[in-house]
Amino acid sequence: MRGWELVRWLGLFIALVVLALWLAHGGHVFTKDKQMVVYREHDPIFGTSRERVEWKPSFRLGLDIAGPVAAVGLGVWLLGRWIRRRKA
Repeated sequence: MRGWELVRWLGLFIALVVLALWLAHGGHVFTKDKQMVVYREHDPIFGTSRERVEWKPSFRLGLDIAGPVAAVGLGVWLLGRWIRRRKA
């Protein structure tokens, strides 16, 4: 494989992987660095329940990062395709 051919397919691969990872993380618009965890505590004596919320650190990729990375990958793929057609 020539240099541009490898770069072209690498750009497409990166774009597809980033978009798949974005969908696997929930398809959110913004990147999230914490996740809300709700604990429910039940009091057996009085029969009441109470909710306690904690925020745990976890990375959720959002479209604000995945979009530009995928766009650059697709741009590299299109540039490589244009160069290949121009030489032919």
